[in-house]
Amino acid sequence: MNKWQRRFFDLARLVATWSKDPSSQVGAVIVDDKKRIVSVGFNGLPMGVEDTAERLNTRELKYELIVHAEANAILTAPKSVSGCTIYVYPYLPCSRCAGAIIQSGIKRVVVEDRPIPDRWLENFTLAKTILTEAGVEVQIIPPDKDEKQ
Repeated sequence: MNKWQRRFFDLARLVATWSKDPSSQVGAVIVDDKKRIVSVGFNGLPMGVEDTAERLNTRELKYELIVHAEANAILTAPKSVSGCTIYVYPYLPCSRCAGAIIQSGIKRVVVEDRPIPDRWLENFTLAKTILTEAGVEVQIIPPDKDEKQ
């Protein structure tokens, strides 16, 4: 892993803190082949939809409303993300975001090596399978030794 990869991954970690989700903060940074940031995203409700406590604290309702960080970064990018790399914190994208990554033309996903919660393990395994099958490189980087997991 080089210093730029660590910087972009650390930025994804920072962007995750912008999420108002009380239980899961996810950040994504999309970078082109010239190391230029194309877009960032975090998990949250759609633009113009109020972040009420009920919406954020009722798991079933939240899951129906929330836009994932990866999708937010892809959807709000000012230009095509085809050929880019996406850095995602803290975990591998879910299977639905993996589909969006594939369809958008992103060629590489960078995530940190960390334990995956049991409730998401099956979905993340499926995500990694379809990303790999579609020719998207999944790069797992070592954890930041200074971060508490």
